[in-house]
Parts: sequence; structure tokens; C-alpha cells
Amino acid sequence: MEAPARRRARLRAAFVALSTSCALLFTLTPAAYAEPDPEESTTAPTDPPVTTEPPTPPASPTEKPTTQSPTPRPTTKAPPPPAQKVRKFTVSVSDVVLGDAYWQGNGASKLVVSVQNLGETPETITGFYTFPSGTRATGGYGIDGCRTSNGTLSFSCPLAPGKIGRIVVDVDVAPDAWRLSGSGNVTAVMENFPEKVRNFSITFSTKPPVPGIELTADPLTLPSQATPRTETATLQVKLRNTGSAKAVGAVEVVTPPGVDVVSFPSVCRAQRKLSPERSRCELGDVAAGKEVPAGFVLSISASARAEVPLTGAVHGYLAPIGLDPVETRTDYKITGPPLAGEVELPTDAPASPVAVTGSQLSSLPFIGGIIGLVALVGFLVVFSLRRRLRDESATPDEPGMRDDSGPRDDASQRLVPEPRRSDEDLPPLPQRTPMPRSLTLPRLPKGPVAGSSFRQPEE
Repeated sequence: MEAPARRRARLRAAFVALSTSCALLFTLTPAAYAEPDPEESTTAPTDPPVTTEPPTPPASPTEKPTTQSPTPRPTTKAPPPPAQKVRKFTVSVSDVVLGDAYWQGNGASKLVVSVQNLGETPETITGFYTFPSGTRATGGYGIDGCRTSNGTLSFSCPLAPGKIGRIVVDVDVAPDAWRLSGSGNVTAVMENFPEKVRNFSITFSTKPPVPGIELTADPLTLPSQATPRTETATLQVKLRNTGSAKAVGAVEVVTPPGVDVVSFPSVCRAQRKLSPERSRCELGDVAAGKEVPAGFVLSISASARAEVPLTGAVHGYLAPIGLDPVETRTDYKITGPPLAGEVELPTDAPASPVAVTGSQLSSLPFIGGIIGLVALVGFLVVFSLRRRLRDESATPDEPGMRDDSGPRDDASQRLVPEPRRSDEDLPPLPQRTPMPRSLTLPRLPKGPVAGSSFRQPEE
């Protein structure tokens, strides 16, 4: 019984292995599903039918042959060249904004770059950014197809038409960077297309906690216009001495790129350019509790007007007699409605996406999953058959098998035949009468034997 059961189990295992192999081959052979190409014909081309025209009867001698002018061929106009598809993109950049945590030693902030493909074809927009003094990048990520590279110092955004991508850069600002007031920029470029540069500033939502001085600057709002052009606006600044002693005051105006101070207020005792973007105005003595207003005329170029909103800064100084000078800072905004056709992109920082292993999915993981599933099913079937085989071999159907009802050792999974008993334990065989090897019968006399019908033939 054991040998047929093993043979059946082996046949089942072979059948399962064969079916598993066939399933794998069927799964990995997509050509089996390929449909014939309708454009490819399997029949040989046939020649067009030949038509014979009846012969033209000869003209009679009295008829004159008529001549016809050839029929003019229709003129075909060349198709117009295909119109070139529009290629255009735009970019927006946020400022690096710091709050109360900065004055307590935490200079972490974010820079957000948004790009949009405004063209009619898929495009890849690449770019990089530079930071002002006292600011450095510490990390970053991209969403909606964008990714960072080169230690987050550059980015790349493959975008479909109309798609918007964003890059978030983690930055760290040094504790004394608020005194420097520099600006950074982001350069974005598309292949065979002029690059676009957008500037950003390091701004502070709260003022430095410095006692004895107060500084304010009013925002500037530009009028609406169809095309960018150079225009002027007046920046109003107020410096107040909140201390208890007279102090010498000064104001420095820091302008964003494309903006320049073209006129100083009359309250300035002296003025000079510290750098192309930084101008200083000496106010002289400022009594305790006194406020000094000052209006600076700014010239805003057409390129700067196209990038609004812009951010600038104003630094105020007071030097009391016999005391250390104090410094504070405030920021101002230059805003205005967007130009015709310009759209301001969102520059809020989205959450970091979940890390993925690749930017695009392929069919390999799907095929691998199918193979793993089929292999797992085959393994489970074979394991089940082998377990059933062990159960059948452990059933005490044959004589000589031992079936103990008590507990068995786990290491032994099947019963074994009992050993043969020795000849001493066997019961004695019954005694038989020994048979001689040959029998010697008595010779009978001639003639019929008594009690038989045998007769000796007559001679």
C-alpha cells in the first residue's frame, strides 16, 4: 500500500510543478496575446484587371480630323507649414521669512520656488539658486515631478503643458545675518529659451528686541499698467528715539535689485551710497521721545516691476552720548497688480512627499509579483501533498504496523514495523509422519485380483 501511495504523491507533485511552469511561461509571454497587424496582408497582391478598348473606326475621307486642346491638370497648393507650438514658462519665488524663533537662536526657514509650463508641449525646466551672505541651504525636496540635485543647489522639473511644480529648500540663517540685508536669486531656464531670474530677500516678521529705538516703513503699492516701465514711488520711513537720552540718528535704505534711491529727504544732514543697493542718511541729533520722518524717492525699473512683489529693508541707528549705539531693522514691500498675461504662482511650502524608490513605475514589479504568487501557490500545493503522504503512511492499515494510542515522539512522524520474533518464541509445529523416499509394493499374482473386474486376456 505504501508504494502506490508514494507513486500517486509523486505524480501529483510532478503535475503541480508542470502546471506552475506553464503558468509562468504563459505570464511572461505577452506575444501570445498579440493580434495580427491589420496593415500586414497575408495574401499575395493581385494585378489590376486588364481592360481592352474597342478599336477606333477609321475616319471617313470626307471628315476632317478634329483637334482638342489638352485638359489642364488641376493645380495643387502646397500645404501650409505646421504652426510651431507655443513654448513658454513662468517662475515665482518666495522670500525667506523668519519670526520670533530667529531672535531666540533658531534660524531655520524655507525657500519655495514654483515653476509652470505655459507652453503646448512637455518641457523640462531646470534651475539653480544663490543665497545672500549668512544664509545656506541645508536640504530640500520637490513635488509634482520636481526634484533637487547637487546637494539641493539645483533643481529639475519635467512638466506637462499647464502643470505647476514646486521645490522647497530648507535654509539656515546666521544669527547676525539680519544686519547684512542681502538678496538672493533663482535662475530658471528651459532648453533653447531665454532664462528667467527671480530675486528673493531675507525678511523678518518681527523686529529685533532692541530697547530705546523704534523704526517703521510704509509699504508701496504701484498702479496698474499694461506693460512694465520705469516708474517712481516714495518710501516713507519714521525713526523714533524711545530712550531717555539724546542720540545721533541715521537711516539706511536697502533696495531690491532693479530699485534705486534717486532722491534723499531734506532731513538728511549727509547722505552717501554704501553699495549699489544700500544708501545711508545721517539725521543728526534726535531728542528723547522724538520721531523723525523721512521720505526716499525710489526708481523702479521695468524688469523689477515685472517681478513684484518685491521686498526691501530699512536699518535704523541711534548712538546716545556715552552709551553703546543701538540698531534695529524693519522690512517693506513693493506690491502691485500683475501685468497682463502674468500669473502669480503659489509659493506656500507643501508637505514633504513620502519617499519613493523611483520616479516612474515599470512592469517588472508586476511581473515579479505574479511570479512570486504562482511560486507560493505551487509551494503550498506540494507541501500539502507531502503532508497528506505522511498522514497516509502513518495509518496502521498493513499488518505488522504498530499503532500506539499513547503519545509518540515528535521526531518520529510514522510507525515502523515490529521486529521479528526469534524462533524460540514461535509455537511448535505439528509433528508429521515421515514419508519414505520410495515405496516397495508386493508383487501381485497373475490373474484377476480379487474384488476387481479385471480379467487377464486369454492367450
